[in-house]
Amino acid sequence: MTDEAQTGTEPTEGIPYAEAMAELEGILAEIEQDDVDIDVLAAKVRRASDLVRVCRERIQGARMHVEQVVTELTEPGDAG
Repeated sequence: MTDEAQTGTEPTEGIPYAEAMAELEGILAEIEQDDVDIDVLAAKVRRASDLVRVCRERIQGARMHVEQVVTELTEPGDAG
């Protein structure tokens, strides 16, 4: 993990969903440890919050895309 990710300043723009989830799992594992450094805890929680937002946006976008495709498939008259 880079210093930026450790301080929570690494950009989340364009991060793949799977990578965001993996990073979230890593952050969760770190903050669940008894010896978590309190000085970086807030930054890790902030980073996790950013990653959760990204994942929610990706899920919402995928949901909207799937609904659009299903709507297009069920609309009559386009079959030719």
